[in-house]
Amino acid sequence: MLPLLLFLMVCSGLALCYGRSVLRETETAREFMCRKQLEIIAQSFVSVALQQENETELADAVYKLPSLQPGNDEVQVSVSVNRVSDLGLRFLKVDVSDSLLNSFILRQCVLLLPEDLHQQFVSSPVVVLSSDVQERSEEKNTSTITSKSDGVVFPQFSVEEIAIWTSTDLPSASELQRDGLNGWIYCSKGISLADGLNVSGDGILAFAEDAAIGDNTVFTGRIIILANRDLRIGNRVKLEKALILCQGNLTVGSDSIINGAVMVQKNAKVDSRSKITGDREVLEPFKSMVSY
Repeated sequence: MLPLLLFLMVCSGLALCYGRSVLRETETAREFMCRKQLEIIAQSFVSVALQQENETELADAVYKLPSLQPGNDEVQVSVSVNRVSDLGLRFLKVDVSDSLLNSFILRQCVLLLPEDLHQQFVSSPVVVLSSDVQERSEEKNTSTITSKSDGVVFPQFSVEEIAIWTSTDLPSASELQRDGLNGWIYCSKGISLADGLNVSGDGILAFAEDAAIGDNTVFTGRIIILANRDLRIGNRVKLEKALILCQGNLTVGSDSIINGAVMVQKNAKVDSRSKITGDREVLEPFKSMVSY
């Protein structure tokens, strides 16, 4: 009887372990299926919203959906929209969550310059509202630099407000060097980017306080720089496709190249050995989407 009892105990233990393993696999599969459903719902809502945006203005909304299967979990979709009209920036967030607190968030933004600002940059790639461009050298080389302020109004924006919507801090210097920009809005109170960075990818860099781009830094992708305060661009910096909107003072060191468009609310000091050339491609709509 004792050997039989031991055999039955071992069998029951193995059956229990197997049952727990199957239960874990089933639960893991159910969680995976639930997340995929939340992801698909979010993508569908964003897709429909972007299609409807051509006909009607997007607005905040909350929707209740049929329960998910399996699990019978209730689903809610929250849509929030934020705008900076002066920039033509529209920020869309779709948050899909279930009754078990699982969620999938999809964020999409578009920056479409207002027509008056777009036309101003077409006629003049450098716009300085408070004064003409001042060159930090006795030599004059204004052939590639123009400025105009008549009838121009600097777009109003708050980087701190934008940061609340994006929830994305500026990556570290090593992360920028390794991963580049990933097509999103990166916000910082203020920072000095290290010298010698080579950064790929497109993105929006937003600085709430004084910021600086170190010497010998290269941005090879399309970037939009929004600066609430002063911005310093070092020596031998190359921005291959850049739109810069600086509410403070802009300083550009020697032997730097900025290809794109620049607007400064206060003063601009550009070394005569540096060049700012116009590129209409940076005025085209900027669109991006990320998930969390």
